[in-house]
Amino acid sequence: MSVPVFRLPLAILLLAGAPPVSRAQAARPVLGLHDSMTVSTVAFPGAVNVSTTDLRGVIFTRPSPCRLILFYPACKAFPTSQLFIDRRRTTPAALGEDITSLRVYYWRRGYRDATVDTVITPAKHGWVSVAFRITEGEPTRVASLVVTQRTPVLTPAELGYAQVLRAGDPLSLIALDTVVSRLRDAVWNHGYGDVRVDTNVPRPDASRLVPVRIDVDPRWLTRVGGVEFRGNERLSDATLRRAVLLTPGTLYTRDAVLETERRLFETPALARALVVTPPAGDSVKRITVDVTETRPHQASATLGFNTIDFGQARVELRDNTLGAGRWLDLRAAVGNLLGEQLNGRAIFRQAVAPDEPNLGAFLRPTYQASATLTQPWIAGPRTSAAVTLFAGRRSLPGVVVDEDFGATLGVVRELGVRFPIGLTYRLESTRVQAGAVYFCAGYGICDAATIQALASRQRLAPLGVSAWIDRSDDLEVPTRGYTAVIDAEHASGATGSTFAHNRVAADASWYKPFRVQPERIEDTTLPFVLALHGRAGWVRPSASGSALGVGGDASGILHPRARFYAGGMQSVRGFAENDLGPRVLQVRRASLIAAGCTDASIAAGTCDPSGVASNEFFTRPTGGSTLVEASAELRVPVTRVLGLVAFLDGAHVGTAGLASLAHAKGAVTPGGGFRYRSPLGILRLDLGLHPVGEERLPVVVAVPDAWGNDRVVRLATEKGYSPLDPSPGTLRSIGRRLVVHFAMGQAF
Repeated sequence: MSVPVFRLPLAILLLAGAPPVSRAQAARPVLGLHDSMTVSTVAFPGAVNVSTTDLRGVIFTRPSPCRLILFYPACKAFPTSQLFIDRRRTTPAALGEDITSLRVYYWRRGYRDATVDTVITPAKHGWVSVAFRITEGEPTRVASLVVTQRTPVLTPAELGYAQVLRAGDPLSLIALDTVVSRLRDAVWNHGYGDVRVDTNVPRPDASRLVPVRIDVDPRWLTRVGGVEFRGNERLSDATLRRAVLLTPGTLYTRDAVLETERRLFETPALARALVVTPPAGDSVKRITVDVTETRPHQASATLGFNTIDFGQARVELRDNTLGAGRWLDLRAAVGNLLGEQLNGRAIFRQAVAPDEPNLGAFLRPTYQASATLTQPWIAGPRTSAAVTLFAGRRSLPGVVVDEDFGATLGVVRELGVRFPIGLTYRLESTRVQAGAVYFCAGYGICDAATIQALASRQRLAPLGVSAWIDRSDDLEVPTRGYTAVIDAEHASGATGSTFAHNRVAADASWYKPFRVQPERIEDTTLPFVLALHGRAGWVRPSASGSALGVGGDASGILHPRARFYAGGMQSVRGFAENDLGPRVLQVRRASLIAAGCTDASIAAGTCDPSGVASNEFFTRPTGGSTLVEASAELRVPVTRVLGLVAFLDGAHVGTAGLASLAHAKGAVTPGGGFRYRSPLGILRLDLGLHPVGEERLPVVVAVPDAWGNDRVVRLATEKGYSPLDPSPGTLRSIGRRLVVHFAMGQAF
């Protein structure tokens, strides 16, 4: 076989260069214990029964991340740039310490034979990938768990709640510590502040089983002997004593300690309150409470804008030096700043059409101002009172301007832990500026004389009572338990109100974890949570015509603020705020004329609006007199800070007992969303699916009368309305069906 001549020099060159290359590879330097390495990835192959998120938090070694998610393209393009990438480093010595930390982590959770090794793989740009190869092995398990009480103090329910470690579980010292802590707290709550809880954990037998015994010795009852305060300068000891539940002679319990700290911390005058645990050994406890006072005068200001309310400003002032623990809170907020100049320009929405006759009224600045004087700890720690003076001007662009001023007096009494009941009286003078269509749709009153009477200044003075109970395990992210609120109010001439009604509303939520054992406390697994929410309400008007200045029978008139609405970020999320319920359609006279109607047929109400496209109508929610609402959420954790949610919301708003033009309305909407646990709280993004089927709605139109005033006419023929008429195309149709809500906090 002949070989081309030009290949021979190339073969000789390769053979000559082979030995040096081999020697170079063999002579690659070995890393010392403290030589640094830049890590690209960290993995935990073999980790099955624990959370890899927890494992990452145990070790020192971290991958080098992109500094900001916005820099991700630049991080890929410039992988060695420290401008975009945080080039965190590790060393072989640190890897050895990480192995020890991981083995301790497993040992404390019952996997006492777990082994850990590291595999370092070279990566691009001189970086390395680190894998902690884990062999978990068989865990040491609990053969039995026996709790003995030297004196029977705990009930079976309390014992069951405490035992989060059960026979057959891995012998987790984390869970065992939880059992001991819960037993100690439960016995302490019976007044045994010096309780002793001992554990007996022998060596495992050949089958890796360990019988665990916990001995509870309550010892003696403990009582409060005296209370002293440290750190207070402006607040006297006598004032602070009114806030504490730890009074001489009472049992020294855990709940009393926690409630004392909470009640002291709730006042703005204190930044810190801590009950110092007295030493064990004495049945009479002398309590010391360390407090840190806040500045006597506080102020804050906020400026902002959005595309609907234009410029906004807010100021808050607080004075904590009024004596006896009371404080004064002054608040003022202004909106619609530069509304006339920014309406419909640049990024700002056209809140009011240029041909709106009351353009100036809708775009003038809105405001809310209040002054609240709060007196805590009236004749004890469980009762407080507050009086508020307020004034405001609210605007719903193109619909209504609502002005009010008045006062509120409230008293709150806590019947138990997180179980307050309150009595409130609110007296306000209110005036509504709106077109005839608003009164016709919102009050069910369409004649000019009655509308004029309703537009004059009226009094709204309800007397209300409310109760709230919270038995959930977490205020921000509840996983078990329940909450409930009930409100009832009455307004009539006896309370000083020209509007009169009786109103009852209730709200409740319930949370159930699953996928993990109920009542199990582990720092490795977050549970799935089924959250259910229900809301119901009933209201009936009973105003007389003489009280409102309206001739004839006005028993069906109900102030819109007392009505029920559904839809929005904390209601049925397939709808915009307050958009689910009885509605009417408003249409311009010009649109009806263009569709073939005449002024005479419009004035007589015989015009048929069927020929007018749906996008020329404006929906106006009118609210209802009854409400039934329910929601179900499945909350699925993805990581420690990120979760997914699937939900199904539904509500029905009725109009029984109202002289309303609109019909009752109900709907059920599915959806999904995300939850992100940020340092500021839970950030929530929900997408609800809006139903877009056709529905028949009443139609009203404003026409001028002989004196040039608007007269509202209800057309005899209802309109088959659909938000997709005319069809905007496939993509826009999908977009109109999605309702997006972004907020802080859970929906319920």
